[in-house]
Amino acid sequence: MASRRAASVAGAEARAPGLRSLVRHSFLLKELVRRDFQGRYAGSVFGALWSFANPLWLLLLYTFVFSTVMKISLVGERSENFGIWMFCGILPWMAIAESMTRGVTTITDNANLVKKLGFPSRVLVVSVVLSSLLHEAVAAIVFVVVLAILGEADFVSLGWLLPAVILQFGMTLGIVSLVASVQVFFRDVAQVLGMLMNAWFFLTPIVYPLYLAEEAHPTLAAALLYNPLTSLVELYRCAFLGGGMTAELAWGVARLSVVAAVLAGVGMVVIRRLESSFSDVL
Repeated sequence: MASRRAASVAGAEARAPGLRSLVRHSFLLKELVRRDFQGRYAGSVFGALWSFANPLWLLLLYTFVFSTVMKISLVGERSENFGIWMFCGILPWMAIAESMTRGVTTITDNANLVKKLGFPSRVLVVSVVLSSLLHEAVAAIVFVVVLAILGEADFVSLGWLLPAVILQFGMTLGIVSLVASVQVFFRDVAQVLGMLMNAWFFLTPIVYPLYLAEEAHPTLAAALLYNPLTSLVELYRCAFLGGGMTAELAWGVARLSVVAAVLAGVGMVVIRRLESSFSDVL
């Protein structure tokens, strides 16, 4: 019954522009995100508890491998625990990677809905990004609890998570909107995106501190500062581990804000312009 109501609402207002369209389709978005969250663990014994268990297990693994086995030390970073330090960067990366991987094919995977029900395809894209953020939020809660137990949490700095999530949402939504739209016409986009994501991960100081890149290759390290994900990861570390907003990070966040705004705007315009022809291709 709920899905029928969602479909009728979507079909009636398929042409509503921009944010107004998303607000009017809030019920549909809520239903899509809820079904995705519940569907991941449907039939499992522990259900949604896995949302807490999985990030906790990853955090324990990272801490054991990098702090105990490899014994990698950090110099001048916000934490001396390499596992904790790295998980701050892994957290947004997992949400972004999931949004990209699932979002690039969300329109083609839901071809029957796009063709028969007539709701705007951009709602599918937004739901994928929101669903990934929801799972990231669960992992973040677990992470904060662990930080508090270890005495590394900086609750005053947690307020930086709000702008970090907003900027992450805008940047991710813009990219996913673009690649999902192009994927409808060129089915190789998903494969190319997978390769680019692998490169993007290693070109972001997630599993290595930036000063190591500066020692090895100063020119490359300087280029990494213009990687928007570099500033996002550092903003997450600022939020979870404290240390304050540095001038360098402030400039990085400013650049990230411009990139996120441009990508979100361009992505939504492109998908709105192209979605009327999706049903002819699918």
